[in-house]
Amino acid sequence: MPAPARQAISSKMPNDREGVRQAMSWLHTWAGLLLGWLLFAIFFAGTLSFFKNEFNLWMRPEMYGLPAADAEVAQKSLDALTRQFPALTQWIMHLPDERNPAVGILWRDTGNGRFETLHMNPQTGEAIATRPTMGGDFFYRFHFELRTAQKGRWTLEGRWLVGVATMLMLVALITGVITHRRIFKDFFTFRPAKGGQRAWLDAHNVSGVLVLPFYLMITFSGLMIFHTMYMPAGIATVYQTQSGVDANTYLAQLQGENPANRPPRGGHGPLEPLPAIALKPIINAATAYWQGGRIGSLQARRDAQGHAVVEVTRHEGDRLQYRPPRLVFNATTGQRLEHADPSSPAAKTYGVLYGLHLARFADIGMRWALFGFGVLGCLMIATGLVLWSVKRSAKVQPSQVPFGQRLVMGLNIATLAGLPLACGVYLAANRLLPVDIKGRADVELAWFFGAWGLVLLWGLACTVWRPSRMGWSAPLGVAGLVWAMLPLLNALTTHTHLGVTLPAQEWMWAGMDLSFLAAGMAWGWLSWRLRPGRCSPTRQGQNKRAHTGNRGATLGTSIHVESLKNG
Repeated sequence: MPAPARQAISSKMPNDREGVRQAMSWLHTWAGLLLGWLLFAIFFAGTLSFFKNEFNLWMRPEMYGLPAADAEVAQKSLDALTRQFPALTQWIMHLPDERNPAVGILWRDTGNGRFETLHMNPQTGEAIATRPTMGGDFFYRFHFELRTAQKGRWTLEGRWLVGVATMLMLVALITGVITHRRIFKDFFTFRPAKGGQRAWLDAHNVSGVLVLPFYLMITFSGLMIFHTMYMPAGIATVYQTQSGVDANTYLAQLQGENPANRPPRGGHGPLEPLPAIALKPIINAATAYWQGGRIGSLQARRDAQGHAVVEVTRHEGDRLQYRPPRLVFNATTGQRLEHADPSSPAAKTYGVLYGLHLARFADIGMRWALFGFGVLGCLMIATGLVLWSVKRSAKVQPSQVPFGQRLVMGLNIATLAGLPLACGVYLAANRLLPVDIKGRADVELAWFFGAWGLVLLWGLACTVWRPSRMGWSAPLGVAGLVWAMLPLLNALTTHTHLGVTLPAQEWMWAGMDLSFLAAGMAWGWLSWRLRPGRCSPTRQGQNKRAHTGNRGATLGTSIHVESLKNG
């Protein structure tokens, strides 16, 4: 091949690669921006959900000091429940463990089609009068269905919206890898002293690359969990019958059950009350079958033929794969009828992805590690949103920033500073509201969304209507104050404060108060770093370049500093 032709080809190839990278960069930017605020909320709530059980306990201080469970805990709790509600048609009992000292029961009877919840003393089986609250379950539910009330409303629409945002995040992750030519070099590069766009870009790159496999896993597995809703065509093709799609058979096979024994999906089964059940022989048989494995929950229901059965589920912490194996017994005779456990490679793969996402197998050390990964994910999304504003604001005079860019700045404040404040207000409401107030759980949520809405108005006021240098500092400072005050509020309103829990070495309770205090210090530090008038390294670099005559660079840095001040 002649030399000119080789030169022409070699000069064209890099341009083609750069064109692909530019296209991926455009897609990465807009996929991350359009639903970036929603993605931050999803990731933030999901990160808190790693400690869902601990939030549930802290927000129900009446459960402090419960005695250890004995061997008869299940039977005692069932007997107490039956005495109070003799016409039970179904119940699910979660046994105490190291993260939850009480017995949790969901039940319904002939007069109630919806499940109701009770917490019971592990020694006596009697009900514990706890304050109505969603507790940490709110963070969990908001994470995947944008729950706004205790009784789920618009949950299907919320799951669809979360699914769209999750798909865009997966697109942003893949395009981000393609866009960065020096992804491994960026892993070791962080230059906060440079300030400006360079510092934000380095922070975005480092937080994005550091635990990239975790982001890919958590995003893809999140989509897989609701595959029946997002991708029903394949199921409809394989499980099509003359009467329609046999989703019941598909779900039974996915969970390792016999489809013939599975009640119709969404059906409550016969409303005939359950018979008296002796749980001890059933629990002994399940423990022997699993060779001493822990039992997580028990469920009494009727199968597809109307027979009363008891389903025993192994503890979720015993293996990574979700769901845990289950044994089905005849409720009257105690005879083992079925061992339900996914066995096909596809079902096992789905269960492993599901288990990785929920992380219920993780011990305390692993949960803190996953929490740290979640925090890095929040930082990745936050720095990307701020970088979009900084990059564009540096190209114009502060007074000429377009309305769209100012709107993005306001939404950044509302989401990145408002969500931490709203979560702190939600926890504070749990301690400040009267225990017997009507609709207490929904009032707590009203405080959460009310505080978040106020920060939204503040953010828009500081960027769109009347620019202010307090845009970031004020809500972050209030968030720091609220979180740091939570241990004090706890001490003033309950008996589960640090003065009691630390001497008793109740680390689960004490750890929550100490974590709240650490979070308050973190938000306070951020507020101080973003305070008006702070002389940043960016300003110092600007002054040095001003003396060298580099007017273009000085102008860009000056505009960036002013844009940060204004929001």
